[in-house]
Amino acid sequence: MKHTIASLLFIVIFSSCSKQTSLQKEFICETQSFTNTETVNDFKNKFSVTIPKHWKTQLYFDNLQSQIFTADTTKNFTSTYQINFEYNSGDLKVNEEFKTKIITDLKTNNLQLLKSKQDNFKEKPSFWTVSKGKKSNYDFYYFEMFVKSSKINYIKVTSEIYGNKNIDERFCESIAIIEQMELLE
Repeated sequence: MKHTIASLLFIVIFSSCSKQTSLQKEFICETQSFTNTETVNDFKNKFSVTIPKHWKTQLYFDNLQSQIFTADTTKNFTSTYQINFEYNSGDLKVNEEFKTKIITDLKTNNLQLLKSKQDNFKEKPSFWTVSKGKKSNYDFYYFEMFVKSSKINYIKVTSEIYGNKNIDERFCESIAIIEQMELLE
């Protein structure tokens, strides 16, 4: 009896520790963690992101938006990725019309849609795409996600990956950073 309870407890603990998010499942990413991190809040205190301390991070704001732009500049351009978190004022309706507009915008910018999904992120309605194209003579992979954070505000997150080496690894690392975003409103 004790052995059965201990085994059951182990299974429950193990499965809760390794629970993957929707994005991690979608892209077959292992749960990742970073060391020596810091939490950065946007200027308007609408969201925060936990990122490695050695990354170069810039913040921007105006009346309608607040941004955190971050990248590991210690690595070669084609060995890293860039992530932009952008809080925006405006009503976002995640519906067919919106999704069609985003996909049309990608095609207008010469990007080939690889994958898209309407989903939830942190229990908020979201829509994301992954596309591929050319930029500055490099193959370019682009992740874009829109999250309705409140009735009149939304967050847009993008990740840019250049080159063709370790795409899956870099993509999963960027998702791990994105998953660290906390909505504060």
